[in-house]
Amino acid sequence: MRAIRLSDRLLLAGQTGKGKTTLMQFIVDALQPVRTIVFDPKGMQQLGVIPCRTPDQLEHRIRRGDPLLHYIPASFERDQLEEACRIVWNTPGPYIWVVDDVNELTGPNYCPAGLRLGVTQGREPRKMIIALTQRLAECHPVFRSQSEHLIIFTPAPVELDLKAIAGNVGYEWRALDAELRSLHEEQGDYSHLWYVRDTHELRRCAPIELGASPGAPGRAAETPGESGLPTGAPAGGAAESAPCEESDSGSGRSSRSP
Repeated sequence: MRAIRLSDRLLLAGQTGKGKTTLMQFIVDALQPVRTIVFDPKGMQQLGVIPCRTPDQLEHRIRRGDPLLHYIPASFERDQLEEACRIVWNTPGPYIWVVDDVNELTGPNYCPAGLRLGVTQGREPRKMIIALTQRLAECHPVFRSQSEHLIIFTPAPVELDLKAIAGNVGYEWRALDAELRSLHEEQGDYSHLWYVRDTHELRRCAPIELGASPGAPGRAAETPGESGLPTGAPAGGAAESAPCEESDSGSGRSSRSP
């Protein structure tokens, strides 16, 4: 199983409607209670709280101690993005910072300073970042290079995106493509490959069932994350996501680069 800590960064990649948000919500639920800040540039998330639309509104909600914040930017001007990300970076941890879709706020050559600082320097203060993207090649490379967990959903991304991520998971892009296609044939939509940098494992994961809870049988165990998990969980472990199988296809571990 892949232990997830509040000091980790996660990058989830896949087409629209193929499971990124479901898995993100599953992970966030498993790490509760912890403050969660969701940047939602497309305004697609339904979180049950009134969204913030400006950096000033975001800062006000943070200062008054809201445990869940939903930020839908009213402007994509860089000064507004920089200010919103600076506010979150300057907020004491622990917290979970979800960015969906990260390719709407960053590019291959640009990332707001506060967000980049969060990715590179947020581990010790336990500022977790979960970035979701449809296009791996169109978001800043810091997310690919710094993430402890890289998760790619089926169907396989386009060649350009596979080439962007291949070196970060130690696979040649054609082997990674074959692995994803094989997984899709076996498990269908919403299945995913999960790479754990600490252990250099690339695992094949079945879809998470809609409505599953972190403690549901056959799903993620209710073992505690650094933030604490659901009531009754003992202290001192790590939260785990849904179970996966190790790859045993012909394009699997034998294709890893040294």
